[in-house]
Amino acid sequence: MEELTPHQMDLLVQLQELTGLEDLGVCRALLESQDWDLESVAREQLGMLPTPPEPEQDDNPAPPVAPVHQVWNLPRTYMGWLLYVISLPASLLTGGMGAMWAFVTSLVGLPPRPTSQVADPRGDVAAFCSDWEKSYGREHPPFNSGSYSQVLEEAKRELKFLLVYLHCEDHQDSERFCKEVLSNTAMVEQVAASNIIFWGCSVTRPEGYRVSQALRENTYPFLAMIVLRQNRMVVVGRREGMVQLENMVQWIQDTVTDYEAFIVAARAERDERNLDREIRSEQEQAFAETLRRDQEREQRAREQEEVERREEEERDRLRREELDRKDQIVRMKVELAGEIPEEPELGMEDTVRVVIKLPGGQRLERRFLMSHSLKHIYYFVFCHPDSPDQFDIVTNFPRRTLPCKPSLALPAPQTLKEAGFGKSEMLFVADLDS
Repeated sequence: MEELTPHQMDLLVQLQELTGLEDLGVCRALLESQDWDLESVAREQLGMLPTPPEPEQDDNPAPPVAPVHQVWNLPRTYMGWLLYVISLPASLLTGGMGAMWAFVTSLVGLPPRPTSQVADPRGDVAAFCSDWEKSYGREHPPFNSGSYSQVLEEAKRELKFLLVYLHCEDHQDSERFCKEVLSNTAMVEQVAASNIIFWGCSVTRPEGYRVSQALRENTYPFLAMIVLRQNRMVVVGRREGMVQLENMVQWIQDTVTDYEAFIVAARAERDERNLDREIRSEQEQAFAETLRRDQEREQRAREQEEVERREEEERDRLRREELDRKDQIVRMKVELAGEIPEEPELGMEDTVRVVIKLPGGQRLERRFLMSHSLKHIYYFVFCHPDSPDQFDIVTNFPRRTLPCKPSLALPAPQTLKEAGFGKSEMLFVADLDS
């Protein structure tokens, strides 16, 4: 029952009071089958039909009412009053039996049943510790200040024994046990030496009563030793009734010795899980690092492929441009060949013998008239198969570049006469692409 919430434990107790069922396991199974709907389970056990829903009212809806912690509301319908009348004898019977039980338990020293659900479990524990120290002093094993569920989780997490003490103020042996056993230095030292978490609460408080219902003690003082076994917190030792200090210390020693193997096994299992987790973590980190390197390598390969692709595209573009340029030059040579004037006949007046030396060593010779333009010499060289595509025509003495290449931005080239040509000239072609 330790995994149940305080509210669920309160529903179990209320179902016992309503139906008279004594077995908490049966009550829990019934409530779980109805999703912890106490009213549905109670109706089913009493053989009553469920109350039909009331018709909805659209006009002037009632304002919302703050919820109250009660199971049975006042009846407002015919079926509700019928249910109330039918269940009234059972309620009176269980109430009378509850009162009788409270009277009997007060005679034998057992605690009465608290009727309110656990609202502040840590507050119940703190109040018990404060009351205990006021009554018996500060010499005692240190009480854990958490709730029962919290201390169970702490013992499970830290792999320690949990010693639970349920206190009943009305029992005749409680005061003697607290003074002679719990307040003794040997008891304090034994709990500390055994590395035990010590927790206690009064059964007259809701939190203590809830734990009492889970542990099902018969008399007081009551102690239970709890330890982790197969991943569950189980009770491995119980002491009920008055016990002497020596026997209590010996019981703690024997219980820890007998069941310490559970702690060792749980610690070994946890260490193995942690080791497996670390190995998996290292493997995952190694895999992630390998994946990262592979991704970086693939990224670099993609980037290199992209660079190579762009370079290849650039080379293709340049090749296409070069081919286009050569095709254009071929077309220009064909077109400009028609611009070259006919060579004058030998012996004509105003003729100029021009010898042109190409970069490859070839010699070109031709006659021009003084009235011809320098561009005609350029066309003559340009249209020759051995001439470079980009060139200048220069003289040797004095060295100068003839402005013979036609251009839209420059004026028309000079005539040979204006350029100062004589009867014979020696010119050289300078390759601009070399």
